[in-house]
Amino acid sequence: MNASLSGLALHSGIPSTLTVARRPEDGRGLRFCWPGFAAPLEAGDWIALRRGARRATVLENGAGGVIRTPEHLLAAALFFADAPLDLHCDAAEPPGLDGSALPFYKALSAFAPPARAKEYDSNADWEHDGPEGSMRARPHSHFSVEYFWDAGDVHQHFHLSAAADAPGEILPARTFIAWRDWKALAGDRNFLAGADADSGLLIAATASEFAEARGDLPESSGKAFPLLHPESFRMGDELARHKVLDLLGDLALNGLALPRLRLTVRNGGHALNHMLLDRLQGEFGGPDERSKP
Repeated sequence: MNASLSGLALHSGIPSTLTVARRPEDGRGLRFCWPGFAAPLEAGDWIALRRGARRATVLENGAGGVIRTPEHLLAAALFFADAPLDLHCDAAEPPGLDGSALPFYKALSAFAPPARAKEYDSNADWEHDGPEGSMRARPHSHFSVEYFWDAGDVHQHFHLSAAADAPGEILPARTFIAWRDWKALAGDRNFLAGADADSGLLIAATASEFAEARGDLPESSGKAFPLLHPESFRMGDELARHKVLDLLGDLALNGLALPRLRLTVRNGGHALNHMLLDRLQGEFGGPDERSKP
């Protein structure tokens, strides 16, 4: 028994199919099979890959294998880490689908019941404030994150009080891009080559940009600032929620588990997430520690 999700990869624009297959219970948990990787990736393998973080997470194995934009898939995978499932992707980048993690979560749920995300103790007491955004990490009884997103006249805030709430409150949130960034990236084949009207959200950062963009994009369906497309948000503070989704997916690289930290983040993205990953990687040396329940 297996099932597939197909579509264009968001950034590379290539056709991509992710197939989920169940295997006999062997205690190895979720495994990922990618072109250019000789063996399936298990929970403890991801953190050893070389990482890049320009607009999306990019991973390399040093032998020609590349994985682009896995963060939405990995955010969903947090809730199935012990499931005896193999995920086969036939391209370097999984399908972009609707720009959220919800389709991946639903596909995995068809094969195994979702479980509580694994968490591990962390002594990280860390702060950063720079062009990558700001983040404060403090040891806590469980994982939680409070996220503030500010861009021009757009201000959103969301508090994920516990990882168990993420499937309903975070995973459905769609990716987004500001109109001026969209224009600047036009023609860049490395980014958004597979984006279409159903790939996520197009916003304006200011009211004046909104009016200008509506003039340039008469087909835009957004009814009110800041949303140019589609017609409405899926959920309140969807932009901030999606940033938390990306954070979950990046932190999942450390053993398909989350640190017991209270995080406060403002305007952070993949670059800042990977800085925290560097801190966590130095603190936890092996997959057994990362996967501690």
